[in-house]
Amino acid sequence: MIAYLIMKLKNILYKGALLTVSALTLASCSDFLDKMPDNRTTMDSPSKIAGLLTTAYNTASPQLMNELMSDNSDYMGPTNSLGNREGDEMYFWEEDKENGNDSPERIWINLYECIAKANQALESIEELGGATTSELQNTKGEALLLRAYNHFLLTNEFCMAYNSETSTKDLGVYYSKQVEQLTGNQTERGTVAEDYANIAADIEAGIPLLNDNYTVPKYHFTKKAAYAFAVRFYLYYEKWDMAKKYADLLLGSNPGASLRDYAELEAMPLSDSQQAVKIAEAYCSAEKECNLLIQTSVSSAGLALGPWRYDKRWSHTNYLSETEGTQSDNVWGGSEALIWKPFTSNQGESDYAVTMRVPYEMEYTDQVKGYGYYHALNVSFTLGEALLNRAEAEVMLKDYDAACEDMNTWMHNYFNTDSVLTPESVQKYFKRIPYAYSDAKKMTASPKKHLNPHFAIDAEGSVQESLLQCVLDLRRIETLHAGLRWMDIKRYNIEIPRRLIGADGEPQRNLDWLTKDDPRMAVQIPMSIVAAGVAKNPRN
Repeated sequence: MIAYLIMKLKNILYKGALLTVSALTLASCSDFLDKMPDNRTTMDSPSKIAGLLTTAYNTASPQLMNELMSDNSDYMGPTNSLGNREGDEMYFWEEDKENGNDSPERIWINLYECIAKANQALESIEELGGATTSELQNTKGEALLLRAYNHFLLTNEFCMAYNSETSTKDLGVYYSKQVEQLTGNQTERGTVAEDYANIAADIEAGIPLLNDNYTVPKYHFTKKAAYAFAVRFYLYYEKWDMAKKYADLLLGSNPGASLRDYAELEAMPLSDSQQAVKIAEAYCSAEKECNLLIQTSVSSAGLALGPWRYDKRWSHTNYLSETEGTQSDNVWGGSEALIWKPFTSNQGESDYAVTMRVPYEMEYTDQVKGYGYYHALNVSFTLGEALLNRAEAEVMLKDYDAACEDMNTWMHNYFNTDSVLTPESVQKYFKRIPYAYSDAKKMTASPKKHLNPHFAIDAEGSVQESLLQCVLDLRRIETLHAGLRWMDIKRYNIEIPRRLIGADGEPQRNLDWLTKDDPRMAVQIPMSIVAAGVAKNPRN
């Protein structure tokens, strides 16, 4: 882990009117080896330790990068002016050489800085005599969950997806458990299996300590947010029974009563940019029971994933939405069943169908000159995702009726439909539609993709495989613009193209392919981190 834990990476400064990038000054590689200033003497009270943890939530998010890398984005071509080199590098799974606010370098450094703060909090609690009070117990639980979550993000971005076949050998990330000093082993990456075992240990140790002792709970790991994290983690860990256990604790007996009110969002006017931001802010509201953890980031995700003429060289196109997404025909029926309709545009260089999930705002450092930083707001965990995660776990446990019950609950909340899913109806539907890219030119669009996970599933066309197709489709809609579709691509080893869209809005040709077990599924370690001694990810 070297002292990149400490290096303070400056945010890119934008001029609001022109969206131009100012000079970014990066510290030299030697700065990564500077020792962290010893600030433990200031952590001498429970309130100070709890305050430290408010800065241990990551402010560099992989959300935008993951959306670009997934099959949620199409390509408008290199001559489209609404893009940049860094976006192209992300979209084509290349090594990022630009190091902007949404870059792998900033994500890596920020996550390890957050881990350092969590470890500092844990050490300071012990220096006070341990978690002897309710307040300190909650703070210790939060610190353990933060250490687990930040390592979880690092592992899932910069490593191959966990699987029981190869993860004991796949390169992991360094798992930091203490306030770091410079030692030779800090550049040892370990394995993905070791990282997951450590994450599980921190989750299991942290959750029992939480008592939700927060002033603004939705910006912290409450018990519910921690349960949702555990559900996602154990799903990725292939421990289906543990995923279901935590989902049951979170969702209770009537999960449908707490899901998002999409009719309320649809009723909000959308005719200008200010109203668009208000819809996205309503989506992210801390007052909504369905939102479990809300985070902010220094990011242009709110612009790129919204209805703005910004970063639209790659976008969730109308074609994509109509053939694979919310406006496509699927088990729920057609686009007429949608309660919350996407905002669409297809004019000039902009072709997109977006939902207002990611608000943005400008933090001005100079109001007169219009300089400042873009901030995005994102809901990291929702009840809707947790419900569909439980459905996937139930499919893997072959409790098909329970899985369909959960999928029906989610589907009837998102769509106005009379369709009722049963194992038989889902199998019948998916058996009659083609797999994507099944034609000679590999251009066929379909929400149904060949699944190639390293864990065992039944044959194509089986009830289990059909139900997995269904839950993956529903979760793709639930998590659109959140970056989580990329994790399903990795976990299910799904082959996807880089597709060029023509002026007519139709795909022209495929420019590249992400194939099964493609090493590019693990984002390349940033150049500055490699220069500091961390091994690169392999490439073909």
